[in-house]
Amino acid sequence: MAQQLPLTNPATGPVGSVRSAWKLDEKTREAGRRGIASARAALAAHRPTDDHRPQAA
Repeated sequence: MAQQLPLTNPATGPVGSVRSAWKLDEKTREAGRRGIASARAALAAHRPTDDHRPQAA
């Protein structure tokens, strides 16, 4: 995989060329924030208290 194709939006061309095409409404943003908060809480709940690795000097 020496070359990667650029990510595009079929309606507007390359990403970043028309920012308005990627704007999210507040309801969508809030749903995303809730999902991220939920994922962070799940990760924190399963974080090991002692990972049994030697401490760096």
